[in-house]
Amino acid sequence: MSRADLIRIALAGTVGFFGFGALIAPLYAQKMDRITVALAEDIRGLDPRRERDGMSDEAHIHVVEGLVAYSDTLEVVPVLAKSVETSDDGRVYTFTLRDGVKFHNGAPLTSEEVKWSWSHLNAEDSIWRCKAVFEGPIKVESVEAPDAATVVFTLAEPSGSFLYNLARTDCAQTPVLHPDSVADDGSWRKVIGTGPFTLGERRIGEYVDIHRFDDYQPSDEPASGLAGKKEALVDHVRFSVVSDQAARTVGLRSGDIDVALITAESVQQIEADPKLRVATAPTTVWYSLLLGVSDPLLEDVRIRKAIAAAIDIDAVAQGVSFGQWSGSSTPVSPSSSIYEEPADAPYSIEKAKALLAEAGYAGQPIKIMANKAYSQMFDQAVIIQAMLQQVGINATIETLEWGLQLEHYSKGTYQAQSFGYSGRFDPMGAWERIVGPEPRKVWQDPEAIELLNAGMKATDTARMKDISNQLYAKFVEEVPAVSLYHVQVAYGVSDRLQGFDASPLEAIRLWNVSVK
Repeated sequence: MSRADLIRIALAGTVGFFGFGALIAPLYAQKMDRITVALAEDIRGLDPRRERDGMSDEAHIHVVEGLVAYSDTLEVVPVLAKSVETSDDGRVYTFTLRDGVKFHNGAPLTSEEVKWSWSHLNAEDSIWRCKAVFEGPIKVESVEAPDAATVVFTLAEPSGSFLYNLARTDCAQTPVLHPDSVADDGSWRKVIGTGPFTLGERRIGEYVDIHRFDDYQPSDEPASGLAGKKEALVDHVRFSVVSDQAARTVGLRSGDIDVALITAESVQQIEADPKLRVATAPTTVWYSLLLGVSDPLLEDVRIRKAIAAAIDIDAVAQGVSFGQWSGSSTPVSPSSSIYEEPADAPYSIEKAKALLAEAGYAGQPIKIMANKAYSQMFDQAVIIQAMLQQVGINATIETLEWGLQLEHYSKGTYQAQSFGYSGRFDPMGAWERIVGPEPRKVWQDPEAIELLNAGMKATDTARMKDISNQLYAKFVEEVPAVSLYHVQVAYGVSDRLQGFDASPLEAIRLWNVSVK
């Protein structure tokens, strides 16, 4: 049976067709000085310590900046800081601020606003997502402002992950705000940042507008990720809420929408339209088959290796992405600074059968947990089931509600799970997803945990890469999971835009983008 036949049989009946539904939110006639972006959901808000979420980030990153941010190579580089120095003991980080930066109210950026912003984010009543990180694993003892251009963070213990966490997008990039963002009574007023755009009108459930900040002071460094030179080349950007995928496609094709996130299934349709193009980038979102190493059957590493040998990861990746993606045998994304091209995945039907015979496998069932809330998890489970059955493994699928599957994942109570992990930009975060003593971590090997801890403390990229390579070698030998692929993000883009690119940070960036 060919690979194409296997995918076609495995996916039969699991992939439907999207109909063209009504537009969920109103679209507005295009203007030459405006870019319109379609969001799948409304933003929660732009108060970083209470309301932000992933959808809010699309507007937030244009309005607010932090001391540092991620580049497209997932390295942390200065943004509002022009330099960062680390003490020899790894506990003290000294940031020197860029000259000439202004807030949207015209006030100059100084170290006092940085210190105030840190206190605001970490106040007692704050539910800032990363508050616990800087109170626990990376405890910040003090933040000082010895002069207007200098900010000093002192940690309780050295941590190579401090800057990576400071730059996290789900931490809202640890934003630097002007105190006027908050009213005298402590209530949130409006976001006043330093970004290339200012916040405009918001209609809940419909849209949020941002406008060019004429006094923005761009960096001299090349643009990359959320850092470097940013220039607002249009007057106005509107983020419109269009929750239906078919409606987003219609809007792109009609010209009402300039940019929209699209599914892998939609890529060929968008590419066929001469007025549109597709922008893609690899991400750190990782899908895998988790294996319960303490299960009475799967504790035999030969059976786990047989499962890995039976799975053609390229066929899985192409099956769930309609031919758009390739497989990856490592949890580390190709976009990571510590990525190294892995050896070929051990796909071999003959090897799988030989390992099963050596282990004395006698047809015992192996249950794969999956769900239909995340279609890729279910689709890949169907493909994997067919591949395992082809070598004689009695693989079954147990379809659960996502919440129940997650509960089994958190407790470690499963034989196998078809699973996907959200992106991790911290280089060692690729391994932290699966390594650790907690029940939810699929790989609880003491040597792997020791290697991970060393990697989390490392500040040198070469050292982290070496540790990652050691973890990969152990991963292949112990097979706590089978790595399948990294998701590629894809956007449909109007040909009236120039300069728009996709990013592994999964962020729509509209600085340095112009309209023809």
